[in-house]
Amino acid sequence: MDMASTCSIDRVFLDLQSLVDNPPVMYRIPKIRAAYLDIKFLKTFVMSARKWSHCNDLYLESDNVVKKVSLPSFLSCIEDTFHKYEDIHSLFLMLKSDARDILYVGNEVFPKFLKQIKSFKQEIIQVYFNLASSRSLESNSCMPVDELMEFIDLILQNLADLTTCNLSIFDMDPQVITQFQALEAKLTFLKSFVPFAKLRGTADIPALLLAHFEVMALNAARLCYMCSFWDDEERHNPEFCSMIYEQQQKITAVDFQVYEIYIEVLRATRSSKSLHNRMMDKQILNNFNDSLISCLWELLCCSSSFMDSTKDEMGILYAGLRFLRSILREQQEKMDEQNEKIGALLTEAGIIICSPSLNRVKEGEVSFLESTEACDCYDMLANTNIHIKHFKDQISGSSIIESLPSFHSLRVPEVSKASSHMLSKVKMPIAHEVMVGLDDEAEKVIERLLSGPEQVEIVPIVGMAGLGKTTLAEKVYNDSSIIFNFQIRLWCTVSQEFDMKSLLIQILCSNGKQSSMDEELKKLNEHELLQKLYQRLKMKRYLVVFDDVWDIKVQYGGEPHNLRPLSEKESFELLHKKVFGKEDCPQAFHGLGMEIAKKCKGLPLSIVVAAGALATTEHDILVWEEFAESLTSTMVSGAGQCKKSLEVSYEHLPYHLKECLLYFAAFREDEKIGAKNLMRLWIAEGFVEKIEGERSEDIAEEYLMDLIGRNLVMVSENRSIGGVKTCYIHDLIFEFCKGEAKEKKFLQVLQGYDELSNFNEPPNLPRLSICSSGEDFIKSKLFCPHLDTLLLCNATPGYEFDLLNISFLFGIYKHLKVLNLDINLRLEELPTEVESLLCLRYLALTGRTMKFIPPSIAKLSHLETFCVYSGGLVSLPDSIWNMKKLRQVCVRRRVVIRFSCNDNVLENLSSLPNLDTLSNLYLSYDQEGENILRRIPNVRRLKIFNLGGQNIVCCNMSRLECLESLVLAGYSLSGSQEHVDLSFPMNLKKLCLFNLRLPGRKMSLIEQLPNLEVLKLRWRSMEGQKWELMEGGFPKLRS
Repeated sequence: MDMASTCSIDRVFLDLQSLVDNPPVMYRIPKIRAAYLDIKFLKTFVMSARKWSHCNDLYLESDNVVKKVSLPSFLSCIEDTFHKYEDIHSLFLMLKSDARDILYVGNEVFPKFLKQIKSFKQEIIQVYFNLASSRSLESNSCMPVDELMEFIDLILQNLADLTTCNLSIFDMDPQVITQFQALEAKLTFLKSFVPFAKLRGTADIPALLLAHFEVMALNAARLCYMCSFWDDEERHNPEFCSMIYEQQQKITAVDFQVYEIYIEVLRATRSSKSLHNRMMDKQILNNFNDSLISCLWELLCCSSSFMDSTKDEMGILYAGLRFLRSILREQQEKMDEQNEKIGALLTEAGIIICSPSLNRVKEGEVSFLESTEACDCYDMLANTNIHIKHFKDQISGSSIIESLPSFHSLRVPEVSKASSHMLSKVKMPIAHEVMVGLDDEAEKVIERLLSGPEQVEIVPIVGMAGLGKTTLAEKVYNDSSIIFNFQIRLWCTVSQEFDMKSLLIQILCSNGKQSSMDEELKKLNEHELLQKLYQRLKMKRYLVVFDDVWDIKVQYGGEPHNLRPLSEKESFELLHKKVFGKEDCPQAFHGLGMEIAKKCKGLPLSIVVAAGALATTEHDILVWEEFAESLTSTMVSGAGQCKKSLEVSYEHLPYHLKECLLYFAAFREDEKIGAKNLMRLWIAEGFVEKIEGERSEDIAEEYLMDLIGRNLVMVSENRSIGGVKTCYIHDLIFEFCKGEAKEKKFLQVLQGYDELSNFNEPPNLPRLSICSSGEDFIKSKLFCPHLDTLLLCNATPGYEFDLLNISFLFGIYKHLKVLNLDINLRLEELPTEVESLLCLRYLALTGRTMKFIPPSIAKLSHLETFCVYSGGLVSLPDSIWNMKKLRQVCVRRRVVIRFSCNDNVLENLSSLPNLDTLSNLYLSYDQEGENILRRIPNVRRLKIFNLGGQNIVCCNMSRLECLESLVLAGYSLSGSQEHVDLSFPMNLKKLCLFNLRLPGRKMSLIEQLPNLEVLKLRWRSMEGQKWELMEGGFPKLRS
């Protein structure tokens, strides 16, 4: 019976798995995935139920009728059902033979199959309940230990499926999802504890403990099965969610008797006893260590309940366990001996972490100060930490330690306030790069593209780093003959690390219209994106540029075009143009210039970086001679020569510019960085010198222009009224910055789960930049309480993982000055615990569902930049007017500021005198709106939208004398504006109007603005087809 049922289910399961692994079939028959998930949950049930097939008869209720059923007969009924669905196996055979009628058969079979599986739902839930109710801590477990572990493993797989978007669990209350994650952590601990105890010599696990495991597993399996079949009505029903939440809490409730048994088992262990082989034993140790790290991290998150001395020892133990994780993940010389020592240390740590006294504090049952076991617990912590340190000292100097990543850092000293404000007077960056020696190369590539065959041709441009491959590709891409001959031109940057979905989105958005399309494309899978790209390119002549490709197989898809280095003459010409522009090179510098150009070995990047340093230093023979001597004259590789030029140029930078340049390492390779945001980060970090009478933003912009003038930073896009909109750095400069930042103990960059989980936090790490998925960030359980800066970006933006709870961040990282979470927070309200980050200067969050910011945010008295990227309307509290240091408030998409009922008198209004930027503010274009604008007297960039309701536009903005850039949008009402009374400040340089429907006679207000350089008239900006311009209007208008 057992073999028959599992055999039948397994065959259907394997057939479904094959269909799921075929994207075209999955795309055409979407119900396959639902069937595959359903049968996974059913397999878990069958595996557990067969162990109780000898149990007494069960009483199951169906359609209000109670029936007496034996478990074997119920399992036979399930088996008979699967015998009926041989069509699924036929689908699998069609897949192998590439039959054309797979779509018809699939859409016929799967609805019936899903309906049949769902018909067992209530009975299976009742069976789970009966089995769990019949078990108790006094009874023996029915399952052998190995099979119990297998059962728990299946439940963990079911939980993993529930916590993906496939079953729409993310539509539920975040509290429910958080409880699912707690349940997953508890089951994981159970699964790791038993093998560890056996490895440490425990022959028999106490029956009480196994019975506890069994009851918990049955209840967890029942809960998973209930949730796997919920429908939309249940999922959005508050009562149903409340019931699920109560069930979860019962399962995850702390049983202190069980903790006592854990400790009893751990204390009874003596020495490691190999169960399988050394690698398997090491995996058991690693799994248990990971569970201990997770449990200790939970304790640390509520560490405010502990005495400072205990808290410090817990932090040391946490670092010690992470160190042991690093050891366990490396190949070891004396593995048996090391496993024995690590096992003993983990036993000690486990006894502490399972201590009921610590866990009672965690559960809020008792204060640690009141605990009589406080001293004993502290002594155990201290002793265990000494033992771990002794073990670390024993293996120091071995190949194990030498192979571990070096992450130890020291805090960088603050910028000296006495440092002089040294800025080079550099020219604005020009729109087109100076190019030398590329004309003939470009002609060859263009000729190949225009005269090539009708089928797809690949033209790889190859050469060493810094040779100008991207510059050549850009020249070809923008050539008039290419634009004329190719209907579609697309560009994407691949980089060393990429995922296919993000790459496809980048290609589809490379036409510059990505703002609205990008979000829609993220919802599609890879196959759907490929189909979309195919439809766009089909029957068209197209050119697609893949920049920064590292895979040699891709590079040599066609006959390579080998890019040559510049000749000595071309090298000097490029150096001359970058240093002196159109002026002649003084004769006295000609020889030194030739020597420097020659030492750059024909590499354009090396030449322009050297030229950037020379252009911003004094034109003195001795200075140039010193610079020439600092460049190596020995034979080195091209990349080595570029690195030498970078080192020399870096050493010539003032101290404040060194920090600003190294900060680029915090971003992703090839990322186009918003200049405004970059400068805000520099200001928050304290890199920008404060000068009385000058805005920090202006000084930061001078720093950026200086780096651009030195050819260390490149302009991606310019702003319409001058300045830089986006910028980036070359790959080689990026790698240089990453290496230098790590060596100088300035910034640590972590990418992916392996680096996150193996990271051993140094005591005073100043800055951490993490590029990973949100899921990996949560799993890594990082603990860096002294961190100043935390920058988190999503490594896979096409794949969403929502952070449901960020309160732990506010509990751990209380010294943060900069917090940037570029990953979606599934929260409607920012947690009030944010008030604990008293040092915070910069806060940026992404939360598409975020609606409210708590009044407690006003306690962040040092906050200068506050950015929220939301999908709807965000309400700011009126306490925000007390945050006098605020310089930027940016909310995407919309923000309103609520008023308290007694805040109506203009004389009592507080203001934000330092606010420089505010967007996107929704207000009424009336007296109340004017009162809000009076609170921001020195704002320079402003985006406001009419809160709507009336066809009236009355707003006096003439008092905003510093305002330079204004976006003014109306409300979507039909008909003309009934009344218009607008006035603009005279200093305005850029104006964008949208949906205001201003009458033509009122447009003369704009013509009279003396400093207006850019005017953008968007949809329905004015009424009528004609605008008669007056003579002398728009004296400075450029576009």
